[in-house]
Amino acid sequence: MTKNIFRNPKTLPKPGGKWSHAIEVPYGAKTLYIAGQAGYDINGFLPSTFAEQAENTYSNIVKVLNDADMSVEDLVMGTIFMIKEKSNLDILVEASAKHFGKHAWAGTLIYVNSLAYPELLLEINAIAAKH
Repeated sequence: MTKNIFRNPKTLPKPGGKWSHAIEVPYGAKTLYIAGQAGYDINGFLPSTFAEQAENTYSNIVKVLNDADMSVEDLVMGTIFMIKEKSNLDILVEASAKHFGKHAWAGTLIYVNSLAYPELLLEINAIAAKH
């Protein structure tokens, strides 16, 4: 079975944390584009704390993957949009570790002043590929 190829060239610094410089998706993979997921629960309730929103956001990504018969190991790319509050970075990393384990996807973290709704503190979109 063909697998996604993690590209971390020795000519670049080793990525910090759980990131990869790039992931090559060989031909023939099933691809899933996951729209921005936020911290809403199954009833549409959005908690007020960053920790709860982070927990729900990562959980929602896993649920979308499962619905497509995929897992976190199939994630190849993600973009995290987060309200600028440096203390929330540790909370974000904890939620990621809980739901994604040691999987090192290619990703970008962008601090923003606001998201689509003022009560949103975090949103993550992603791409997954499975062979």
